Amino acid sequence: MERKRRWQRILGGMLVSLLLTGCSLGAAGSVISAPQTQLPQTAQELIVAAPGPISGIPFYQPQYPQHDKIAQILDELPPLLDGMNESLLRVYWSELLKLFSEDYLSPQMVVDRWKMASFGSPDVGDARFQFREHFNVEIILDASGSMGEKIGEKAKMELAKEAIKEFAESLPEEAKVSLRVYGHLGSGSDADKQRSCSSSEIVYPLQTYHAKKLNEALGLFEPSGWTAIAYSLQKAQEDLSAFPADKNTNVIYLVSDGIETCGGDPVAVAKKLSESDIMPLLNVIGFDVDAQGQKQLKEIAQASEGLYANVTNRDQFRQELERAKEIAEKWEQWKRDALTEADAVLIDRRKWIDAYDRDWYEKNWRESLNIGAAIDYLAMTGKIGNEAKGFLMQQRATREALATQAKEELTDYLVHLTNKTYQEMKVEIEQKYSGN
Repeated sequence: MERKRRWQRILGGMLVSLLLTGCSLGAAGSVISAPQTQLPQTAQELIVAAPGPISGIPFYQPQYPQHDKIAQILDELPPLLDGMNESLLRVYWSELLKLFSEDYLSPQMVVDRWKMASFGSPDVGDARFQFREHFNVEIILDASGSMGEKIGEKAKMELAKEAIKEFAESLPEEAKVSLRVYGHLGSGSDADKQRSCSSSEIVYPLQTYHAKKLNEALGLFEPSGWTAIAYSLQKAQEDLSAFPADKNTNVIYLVSDGIETCGGDPVAVAKKLSESDIMPLLNVIGFDVDAQGQKQLKEIAQASEGLYANVTNRDQFRQELERAKEIAEKWEQWKRDALTEADAVLIDRRKWIDAYDRDWYEKNWRESLNIGAAIDYLAMTGKIGNEAKGFLMQQRATREALATQAKEELTDYLVHLTNKTYQEMKVEIEQKYSGN
């Protein structure tokens, strides 16, 4: 139900946009009625630009399930006749790029990961990142209907349950974990909305890992209804209210594959949660989330000064949970008065730079392949002529080169930051790459 609404929103939004631009593309030499959007020209502009509504979807793979839906969107584009002036060609390019433009990450993401990897270090200067006597993790899992959709051979919910089980098994003996689910009652219908939006339940109360009890808890729910993120965050604060931050290191993972659909304000609730006595580190994981969902989930993380990651498969999900496992292991070492070696910190920082470089490369590669496939499709269906195709392919090459150059600039910059303190990094990034 949620995914159906998502595609209706995307298609509807594109139709409105195209109705506005279509008048200006009707014939050669016609007047452009709307001002042309300035496209990114620098690394900073790539970072702050909004991703396209179908970014991250491999349109270049004809067998991909959503390929035909994207083709329908391209079918709505107005024809682009040969002989049109360059201004009209650029408007068309702008509309095409808006569809497929990827979500290029800020270097701040890497610094946030460095910060989490250095949990317990006095250099971090954030009370939430300091070890306390007890270590608690609460996972808040989306059980709305869209979590039943498949990624490959398995449903997202099945992949999430597998990753959560592996994570809980790997925690140190004294660490505690809990699992809360939301949207698991009712259905995605309007008639069931109230029931579903009020469904947020602790199925595995905070305790050390117990294989049988956790397996039983994971079997209590399946994907069902609506997405009550704000309400679940409020309940999480109640769950951990008996574990204040002066004696507890509290970590919360919020997992969702879409936006709040129950009318709550999850951003405001996340801010209130971060200012509470439990002072949790809130990690937000978007599970195969569209551009609109990524925007809201990022805002939730930012409001709580937490971390955000978008994952599209089980391994990526498991890797995000690994961050909490690594912190728990460091906590266990801390209790034994073990110290983190400076060389190990530098190696870990380099690992995240490599991951950031790879993320930019993969997004640039996918964006370029998607746009190329879209141009070929438009030419094959007679929407554009040879002259227009040549121009669009040239713009595609320029965009690919810009993203490649930006990737190299940003990774070099992160290498430059590796020996700085977190406060120095934060100030420098805000000055150099502000707006994200």
